[in-house]
This record gives sequence, structure tokens and C-alpha cells, in this order.
Amino acid sequence: MKTSKQIKKFYLASFLKNQIYFVPIMVLFFQDLGLSYAEIFWIFTIGSVFSFLLEIPTGLISDLYGARRSIILSKFLIFLSFIAFGLSFNFITLLLANLLYELGKSFRSGTETAFVYNYLEATPKSPSYTLVKVNQKFYARLSESLGALLGGFLAYKLGFSWVFLIAALPAFINFIQTFTWAKLEGDRKKSIVSWKNNLIFLKTAFKDLKKNPIALRIIANISLFTAGFVALDKFVQPYMKNVGVELQYFGLIYSAFLIIVAFLVRFASKLEAKVGARKIMNYSSFLAALPLLALGLGLSSVVAVGLFFLVLMIDNVRSPIANTLFHQNVKSENRATMGSILELFKSLNKLWFLPVIGYVADIYSLSLAILAIFILIILNAIFLFIPKTKTV
Repeated sequence: MKTSKQIKKFYLASFLKNQIYFVPIMVLFFQDLGLSYAEIFWIFTIGSVFSFLLEIPTGLISDLYGARRSIILSKFLIFLSFIAFGLSFNFITLLLANLLYELGKSFRSGTETAFVYNYLEATPKSPSYTLVKVNQKFYARLSESLGALLGGFLAYKLGFSWVFLIAALPAFINFIQTFTWAKLEGDRKKSIVSWKNNLIFLKTAFKDLKKNPIALRIIANISLFTAGFVALDKFVQPYMKNVGVELQYFGLIYSAFLIIVAFLVRFASKLEAKVGARKIMNYSSFLAALPLLALGLGLSSVVAVGLFFLVLMIDNVRSPIANTLFHQNVKSENRATMGSILELFKSLNKLWFLPVIGYVADIYSLSLAILAIFILIILNAIFLFIPKTKTV
């Protein structure tokens, strides 16, 4: 099947979006500026509160005024946030940079996936959403791998701040290339509406969701798994430092595992066709819990670093399939708003979970914090098991 120019632009966006050279050093950067685990997790928690407050308004803006405009604004704000991170020097400046980043993400979250889904749905002979999403994940992880390899080197040679400033360049290119995206029918600026009408639109979306228990369960499952994964991600770099990995090798380790992830996710659509989205979403949670248990019980070695990345692999295979299952169970006319509701639940769960994990790591140990993540993931797998569904 021939890939259209627009789909290639989706793939380019995924590649450019993940030229984030700071992936292997971000937590170390925070620690280098004197932040404790609790302060680091509070930065991300406050960011989640901010994101929580913004998700619904930005989703409404997307549905009412156009997803493409929302995505363009998002990428510009993210570009500015990278510059802000590079110029940061303490807790407050890092917090402000992260809030700017969260503002940018909120205009994209739910909206970009909805735009892709709607484009494919409206375009004859398009590949499946899962296939496109899997390919986006492939290019994202390939890009992140190259970025991580370069990022570790840049941090070692130039210092942490320069890594963020250099990452602003591909972010700016990504912002510019989005202006060339196709304009979808129905994705045009509508007449100015009142906040009363916005609230009515939002109320209708929540009413639809209330009548859709499967979509609610999928949202809860995805959002709790995401909270656990985001928390775990903050411990990879301190763990590597604790077991004696030198800074110049951080990027190489990240790069090697991300290359494996990039090629692994390409099989996700084939796996979905063979096994089914529901089963993959359910049983991948149990599979992710196993390495968490080993790390939580105190396993400490250079080899055990691979267990962190095993969870990363599972998340990257699970994520596009879970997103497909979610989109199949919501109505097309408010898909962007529903996507923002999903992101809202993600933010809500990160809001309570991240500060708890930060304090556990500071007061007790990193291992105990990882064990708490294991408990969250296993309870999520058991109590939010997805039953057989009928798509909307």
C-alpha cells in the first residue's frame, strides 16, 4: 500500500518530536541543580495539576476551532519550553519551564491522535490506525534512540543545559512543517461560541462517557498504567548512576534499548491482528509487573538496568493498541474531547501518585518506591481487566 504524503508527514512529526536529546540526562540535570527526589517529583506533579486544569479547555478548543490549529500552537509552545529548560537554574525556573511544556502538550494531547484517526477515517484506501500508530511509534523510538546517543555525548562534552537548547532546533522544524498538513473537512474554525455552549458540549461528552462503561474502564486502565510508567521512568538514570554506569555511557545504553524498542513496536499491529487488542492490553500489564517486582525486591546490578527498558518495551507495544481500543469505543464527533478526557485522567492519577513515590524514594529507598509502582500495576491489571467489547 502506497503511503500518502500526509501520512509521511505524520511520521516526520513523530521523528522530529522525539529528537529530545535530554532523555538520558533529565533527572540528573535536576539533581545537578540541587533538587531532591521530592522536589523533582513535585515539578512533575504540579505540571500534572496544570495539565489536569487545561485538558478539557484545550480539547474543546480543538473540537470547536480546529485540531490542526491546536497542534500548531502546541508545537510552538514546546519549542519555547526547551529554551526555557536550557536557561533554567533552580526549582522555580525548572517549574516554569515544565509548566510551559505542559501547556504545549495539552494542546496536542488527544488532539493529534484524533486528527490522525479522523484523517485515516476520511481518506479512502488508508492503512489502519493501528498500523499508522505503530509506524509512528517506530519512528519515534528510532529518533529517540539517535537523540539519546547524541544527548549523552552532548551532556558529557557541553553540559546539561546545552542539551535542551540544541533540542529546540528540531522542535522548531516540527512546528514549521505542521503548517503543511492537510486541512480536514469539518476541522475548520467555527463561529465564536459562548462558554455556556462549551459547557453544554462538555456535559454531553461526559454524559456519553457515563453511558459507556467499557470506555471508562479503558480510560482508568490506561491512566493508571501511565502513572506507574511515568514514575518508573524517573528512576532509570539514578539507578544507572547507583550501579556505577558512567555519564558518557548513558546515551549509548538508552540508544541501544530504544533501537530494540523501535523495531519491536513494528510488530504490534501484526500481534494485535493475531492475538487481539483486548488480550494484549490485559496481559501486558501482568508482564510489566514481573520486572518491577524484581527491581522492587532490591535487585541491583548493571545487568538489571535492562529490566527498566523491558517495561519500556512493553509500554511501547501496549500503547498504540490501547489507543486503538479507546478510539474504537468513543464517537467520532467528540473524539478529540474524549482524548482530552483520557489525558485528564492520566494527569489526575499522576497528581496523587508522583508525590507519594517521590517521598517514598527520599524517605525510604528507590527499591521500595519501585515496589509501590509494582503494586499499582498489578492492582490495575486485576481490577481493571478489560472485558470483551463492542466498538462504537
